[in-house]
Amino acid sequence: MKNSLQLRLTLAFTALFTLVALSAGGIAFYNTYRETNKLQDEMLERFSGSVNLSENPTALLPPKMFDGRVRIYFDHNRPDAPSTDFPPQMAEGFHNLKKEGKKYRRMIAENMPRKIRPHQREKNADQLYRTYVRNTPEGRIIVIQDNSYREALAFRNAWTSVLPLLVLFPLVILLTVVIVRLAMKPVQCLSKKVEQRHEQNLQPLPTTRLPTEIRGFVVEINRLLSRINGFIQQQKRFIADASHELRSPMTALSLQVERLATQNLPTEVNSQISAVKQGIRRSRHLLEQLLSLARLQNKGEKHYTEVNIQTIFRQVIEDLLPLALEKQQDLGVDGEQDVTFYGNETDLYLLIKTLTDNAIRYTPNGS
Repeated sequence: MKNSLQLRLTLAFTALFTLVALSAGGIAFYNTYRETNKLQDEMLERFSGSVNLSENPTALLPPKMFDGRVRIYFDHNRPDAPSTDFPPQMAEGFHNLKKEGKKYRRMIAENMPRKIRPHQREKNADQLYRTYVRNTPEGRIIVIQDNSYREALAFRNAWTSVLPLLVLFPLVILLTVVIVRLAMKPVQCLSKKVEQRHEQNLQPLPTTRLPTEIRGFVVEINRLLSRINGFIQQQKRFIADASHELRSPMTALSLQVERLATQNLPTEVNSQISAVKQGIRRSRHLLEQLLSLARLQNKGEKHYTEVNIQTIFRQVIEDLLPLALEKQQDLGVDGEQDVTFYGNETDLYLLIKTLTDNAIRYTPNGS
């Protein structure tokens, strides 16, 4: 599995999708978090703009709670106005305040604590406030909002924007595995076909429904198989033709030596004839082995044809007659009836030859 192309593609796509999902999730989280805080600031500004103190200057003397934990205060400009809990010098715009007791103290940028997270609340975190100040002729309109509420809302909206990515990520990984497996299925099918092939089957591999990237590779393999098949067939034909051509001269030579041995010859000549007969016997045995090899090499690709039984008998008698004459045995076919059947000529020849050879070898002389 270490060198599996399917596994490599799956891991590569998984890593790619993970990187894309993390990047997209991080960007979506940051943008949503920032936009939520921005919307909260716009809400504070709208609340401040909706107040009209010229019509009823005392309408907002007590603070009033609005949605989003927003409170609105009014700081009068009259000399007899009571002192407020807010810093006296605050320019119009946004400020960050911290409540200490009943007083609000402005936070400068370098002393601001890090933003409060819903699951990590610092000490006195609920005493931090986001503030918007609007100056009017009647006095200051101060709109404040609880900072912990703002942070909780921003983080909740940010996580909500990332949630679809977290849900879809396992589905994307699963689809990646399925798609890669389907894409590699033709290659796996081709591999199984090659594995199940007979060792002598050199037919071209199928190239249908193969990916373009490996089709050229399979075509070159088919060309190689074709060249190998041609070379093997040439060798088989050479072995079969050579053995067949040498068989008839060896049979004639064996018969002549047998006739010569029946003559009245000196003892030295008879010993030499025996040596010649033994050499001819070894040569004939070698030729028979070559013929059997040439026939057996084609057993994986059997060809069935119309076979004449008398032709098979003649070939067997021609091959085994010298062995029968040596043992003074009568070898022949009783009857001239011809029978034709559909089958493999090599299988029938080997069967009859083996039976006849065993009969000659294990039958007494003169039978």
